[in-house]
Amino acid sequence: MSDAPDPIPRRLHPATLVARWLKSAPQMLAGAAGLLVAVRDRDLAPLLTFALGFLLLAAVLAALYWWRFRYTIGPGEIVIEKGLLRRQRRIIPFDRVQDIAIERKLLARLFGTAAVRIETGGAAKDEGTLDMIALADAEALRDRVRHGAGPAGAHAEAALPEEPVLFAMDLPRLVLSGLFGFSLVFFAVIAGALQQLDQFGLFNWSDWFTPERADRAAHLITARLALGLAAMMLALGLVAGVGRAVTRDFGFTLTRTAAGLRRRRGLFTLSEVVIPIRRAQVALIESGPLARLFGWHRLSFQTLGADRKEGGVQVAAPFARMAEILPVLAAAGFPEPPPRQALHGVPRRALVRQSAPALAMAALAAAAAFLVEPWLGLAALALLAAALIGILRWRKHGHALGERALFVADGYLKRRMWIVPYEKTQTIRVMRGPVQRALRLSNLLLDTAGSGALVSPEMHDLDAAEAETMADALLARFQAARAGRPPRSSS
Repeated sequence: MSDAPDPIPRRLHPATLVARWLKSAPQMLAGAAGLLVAVRDRDLAPLLTFALGFLLLAAVLAALYWWRFRYTIGPGEIVIEKGLLRRQRRIIPFDRVQDIAIERKLLARLFGTAAVRIETGGAAKDEGTLDMIALADAEALRDRVRHGAGPAGAHAEAALPEEPVLFAMDLPRLVLSGLFGFSLVFFAVIAGALQQLDQFGLFNWSDWFTPERADRAAHLITARLALGLAAMMLALGLVAGVGRAVTRDFGFTLTRTAAGLRRRRGLFTLSEVVIPIRRAQVALIESGPLARLFGWHRLSFQTLGADRKEGGVQVAAPFARMAEILPVLAAAGFPEPPPRQALHGVPRRALVRQSAPALAMAALAAAAAFLVEPWLGLAALALLAAALIGILRWRKHGHALGERALFVADGYLKRRMWIVPYEKTQTIRVMRGPVQRALRLSNLLLDTAGSGALVSPEMHDLDAAEAETMADALLARFQAARAGRPPRSSS
């Protein structure tokens, strides 16, 4: 692909024919299995004829899709045309594109191709997808969109030195991260497979799981057997966690480019995504209880136009020490988070709303368990746990106004630290419910461009007067940051 604008329409790589045909294989196999059950005692010749006809139809549809799909790279836009009967023509200007994501699954890597996803900030999904094009064409398209059609912008990328590595994960760390990412997803896979077999009459739940068998199994279970089953589940969970971490993050490398932070990862599906620094809205540092005990954290960025498959969040360091996270934050233009001691907590009266109701109900359930029904003691324990969670959340919730950003800490087991630069703030809301009004408490909520419920920092149960003062301070700092003035330090 040349650097000059090329108005000639292009088709996808011919390997698209094979990929789209293979994509329909699961549906074909499921349909064949259903027909096999339906004609179990009949002549198989019609079934084979139908299966061959279906395979031929799938090949014809794949060929028609490839033939009717075209894309054109113009001076300042990319045009995608597709559709057999209902034609669609989508024009995507370069200045609307947030990022060009390149993904290479195993089949694409065998053919030397890549899938290209064109992401824009305002779209709920990818604006355009090129399923399979040559890898060189995908990289050239990405450079064309990022630097414009002019030759100066295109040659600027080539003139850059080798990209410095900010963070990388080797195989031992991948395995360690998988051990901390214990998963029981294999149970869901087994249940889903059995459900599919049940639909085709190849497996019947009622034949296998009966009250008689359950009673017999209950008599056979011993303490040693229970411990063995628990150990087996633990081992399978660890293996599943390691497998998921290795397949997802194999070869994880984060480098610094002129456009932002380039992330490469994947074992079977090799993906390459650039996190644009100027579009990064929020930085999020997370750590689970066990990983935090050993000093491991996860860093991600909420980015305008981020990959919707990841919930609008781009992971920059999935398993890192804090000393490794700080250089990545600095490269992305985010300040270093303050120590826990520097954060401002919430008033003690917030416990009345967060834990007092659960404690009162736990006391009632405990009394009922003692006087009426002993099984209600389990409800008392559950309510007591809810009250303790409220206390832990109250203890760990805090905030701080820095020179360049707002810091918000939250979480009772999985701790989170949000870093929100003042100039990225879109809206500031002060909210209070009936109980909060009686306790003179308020919630302070911040929204950034493209934010979602999972990446929006919220400050709960602040003193009502403090929340109003803090909202005014955030507004003043936002205006100062947009105007390029240094914010005044807060008391």
